[in-house]
Amino acid sequence: MVLLTRGKDRALLERLAALGIEAAEVALLEQVDLPGLQALPGRLRAADWVAVTSKEGAKRLLWAWERAGRPPLKVAAVGEGTGEVLRRGGLSPAFLPPRATAKDLALGFPQAQRVLFVAGDLAGKDLEEGLRDRGMEVERLEVYATRERELSPEEVGLLRAAQVVAFFSPSGVRAYARWTERRPKAACMGPSTAKEALAAGFPVVEAEVPGLEGLFHAILRALP
Repeated sequence: MVLLTRGKDRALLERLAALGIEAAEVALLEQVDLPGLQALPGRLRAADWVAVTSKEGAKRLLWAWERAGRPPLKVAAVGEGTGEVLRRGGLSPAFLPPRATAKDLALGFPQAQRVLFVAGDLAGKDLEEGLRDRGMEVERLEVYATRERELSPEEVGLLRAAQVVAFFSPSGVRAYARWTERRPKAACMGPSTAKEALAAGFPVVEAEVPGLEGLFHAILRALP
């Protein structure tokens, strides 16, 4: 059985089911708004560019954009999944990097004077450091926090039954490891997640291309 650990990947579940692969979902994490979210609408007009590196950040950026009256924005998103959230809300990203990592986003980022980074509390420093190394001013505004969920006995049972577990973030790896000592094969969405899983003792299959499509193929490679 393949276990997805984000709780919001119905399309991925359906793709696995279409191949006859048993799969289930357990959301290990949940997101809560931070006070920075209320400040975000007023900050949008002051930035040359806005950067976002997660779907949760993209959802909150859309909320703030609506509250601000939909001003013209140049937005850079870390990957296709985050970009699609923005598109569905009417805000098409102006830049996506060739690989869905914060480092690649920083390397390819269009030259700007001031960048507003719409972030979660667990977002790494790769984007900020990469942009500052290129001479750009970066404001990090944390608008949500990620917390571990309390799981039901049935959900814990699914964690313990998984043959392959799909991880989307390092925080998901840490949450799983606290609930059970089992270490099934881990299909990991990107390099930072794979590094965390290896440190926690999981046999790792890393997505060759970071992102959902790469994770799907990593899951297939991890199956017996």
